[in-house]
Amino acid sequence: MSAGAQGEKSARREKDPRDVPDSRPQAPAPPAPARPSREPMPVDRLERDLERLAVPKRSLFERDADAGRAALAAGPRRANPLSVLVDAVKGASGFVALIAVARVGRILSGDLAALGQTALAAAIIFVVCLGFSYAAWRARTWEFTPEGLVVRWGLANRRELTVPYEHIHTVNMSSELLERLLGLMTLNLDTGAASDEGDASKLRGLRAGEAEALRAELFCRKRFAERRADERDGVAEGEAGAGAPDRAEERPIAVFTLGGRDLMLAAASQMSAGSQALALVIMLVNGANQLIEWGMLDVVGRGEELMAGVAPIVVPVVLAFLIVALLLGAVVSFVLNLVRYAGYRVERYADRVVVEHGLLSRSSRALASERVQYVSVRQGVIRQLIGYAEVRAVVVAAVGEEDGEPAGEVVLHPFLRMGDLDGFLAEVLPCYAGVLGRAELGRLGPVALRRAMVRAVIWWPFVAAAVGIGMWLLGLSGLAEWAAWLTGPLVVAAAVLSAVLLVGLVTDALLSWRFSRYGYTDRELVLVSGGLTRCSVMVSRAHVQHLAVSANPFQRRAGVASLAIRTAASRADGLALRDLPAGSADALLAWFRPRG
Repeated sequence: MSAGAQGEKSARREKDPRDVPDSRPQAPAPPAPARPSREPMPVDRLERDLERLAVPKRSLFERDADAGRAALAAGPRRANPLSVLVDAVKGASGFVALIAVARVGRILSGDLAALGQTALAAAIIFVVCLGFSYAAWRARTWEFTPEGLVVRWGLANRRELTVPYEHIHTVNMSSELLERLLGLMTLNLDTGAASDEGDASKLRGLRAGEAEALRAELFCRKRFAERRADERDGVAEGEAGAGAPDRAEERPIAVFTLGGRDLMLAAASQMSAGSQALALVIMLVNGANQLIEWGMLDVVGRGEELMAGVAPIVVPVVLAFLIVALLLGAVVSFVLNLVRYAGYRVERYADRVVVEHGLLSRSSRALASERVQYVSVRQGVIRQLIGYAEVRAVVVAAVGEEDGEPAGEVVLHPFLRMGDLDGFLAEVLPCYAGVLGRAELGRLGPVALRRAMVRAVIWWPFVAAAVGIGMWLLGLSGLAEWAAWLTGPLVVAAAVLSAVLLVGLVTDALLSWRFSRYGYTDRELVLVSGGLTRCSVMVSRAHVQHLAVSANPFQRRAGVASLAIRTAASRADGLALRDLPAGSADALLAWFRPRG
């Protein structure tokens, strides 16, 4: 995958920035406007602004050399004083929202006294939260020591946490909307034990230059600590490296960005219209309930009149409402994805990979290359049809979420052409490049197809019987005749939905059997699973901690088995496969066994 070819694709790679005057990559310039006027039209300025957001010339986190030098000063340090205001606003917002919701009815009715009381209560709550935030800010410090980064906090009970440099897996840098307005960000150190560390391993209220300088210093000290560990283990000094941290200016080896066209396609292919439509319906129902409680919507006295008017057109109204909800859900999902992936950028350094994206809330995640447990390549229905995929790296992390994704998963590229996968991995994670092509992949047998079909359809007769029994009981009680105008359309809708679900499950089972693969190379294991949504996993043998082959009585009779793999990462998506031939499962188990 040449650099020239990549320039026209979503994964735009640039040569080493040290070969050009500017140390940071430059975004392609927009086409010159074909107009005689000297001043560009507003639409041209908008296009250029969107292009800068989609393909930024440099990191969205601006560099600040003075702040960076101040962050590395010796001794204990505190967050920026503006973080006191951020914490106070966050702490007070929840209480103020509860009070406002409780009094919104009186406020909307024109009660000025209620409005004044709400404003006074909000001011008192904010002042109290401001005092607590200031005290917590004074008590929380951090500093570099030879052993690790030491964080101290606590008002009544003083606490101290030491984060060893060599145990750091990822360092995430994020900035929410309120923090971004004040130029602040948060640095989150993940060692894989963050469930015990909690917020103690987070450094809040940092300037952009401070956060980036701290992250670079942490990885510098991490390399130095690992070299010292190698020397203690008997590695030659020439192989382990020098005996002092190397703080030379680092520049990325490779840079990838996401162009404007591919950014739009990535946002469109990741739409989840159903979930957004469901959230919209729930919000409307909750809003209607609130209006009823406030007395602004009277449906108690006019309930029978409303039902009588809606009954003849209930089916068209429901269908129209569902269509509108799905369309709105698709639009909302598209916009959210567009905002999320704007400014996407991945940079590879000698020992880490940095992934940055986000428009309103910015995020930059740096993961140590040697800590990557496995790489997954995911394709939904739309991406399978157009030949694109999402590439993720899984590292050791605590259970939770980071930027809307599981904490241990980092999206290396949200929209990559499958033909460019090996070239992209060769630049970002070279040890995983070409693994899918080198592995000899086996297929599932006909027995697996039969078992998959049975699992897909076995639920349908039981559900149909349960619904029939329920309708029979309603008929005996007389409720079915009283609400026939409602139960009839509901039964028809349920039957249609169950048929659609049955077809979808059968299709998914057939595609899953057709495309599932398993195999290995000398050092990597490959599993391909899924039907409508497909996941290809490449895991290094050195990172496999547990490989289990199991078979229930039905599987033993059919001559198949299930394979399950565990790594040090808490995530296990895609690391399992059902109904592969028993002989192949034993071969995989023998491949994993130590060879002495």
